[in-house]
Amino acid sequence: MANTKEEFKQLIENIQAQSWYKNPIGFGIAKVDRGQLDSSKILQATFPIINWNENNGSAAVFLDALKKSGQDVDTSKSELVCNINDEFLTACVEAFSPYIAEAKGEAHKNVQVISTLSSLPIDSGLTADDYKIVFIFEDTDVASTEAAYLKLYALSTGKAALRSLNLNGVFGKLHNCAWVGNQPLELDWLRANEISLKLSGKYPAIDMVDKFPRLLSHVIL
Repeated sequence: MANTKEEFKQLIENIQAQSWYKNPIGFGIAKVDRGQLDSSKILQATFPIINWNENNGSAAVFLDALKKSGQDVDTSKSELVCNINDEFLTACVEAFSPYIAEAKGEAHKNVQVISTLSSLPIDSGLTADDYKIVFIFEDTDVASTEAAYLKLYALSTGKAALRSLNLNGVFGKLHNCAWVGNQPLELDWLRANEISLKLSGKYPAIDMVDKFPRLLSHVIL
């Protein structure tokens, strides 16, 4: 636990000095939408903020917290996508302690994300299954839906220059969905439930069918 900013600095140095540690190119915590029929299928990843070649101190805290929470942290591959849990959040809060009070507005956005997740009401309907933490260590072919979204966010926000990232494999990792506003629905789920949805008057007003959501549903321009 870090009680002062000096202790936080020392904590980061200690983490980064360990043999397993590697600074990521990009990272962030995302809320994910899962398939209605296949919950292992990630239809969309929404990042409140992304980090791209920046904030290595926060990356160190997150990676160390994942290890403390029992996650398998392998930084030797191009991507790392992990679940988050209460142990992860507790470790992050303890590490970020010197900055929590001043994490407002434009200051310490990663700390704000952790504080917000830690204070979600129990009756919010959200669980740990609704979130993923994503790291990209090498700009190679895309290997996961979550990393595909992270790269697209980096390009859309201008944190990565246009046409500068390897997007090979992106289309294969994104699923064709029916979009109702910013909610993706599995096409197979719609087909399986078409009769009951239509006869009960609950068939959704579909805006489009596409692999990509609308840009403005994710990025404030």
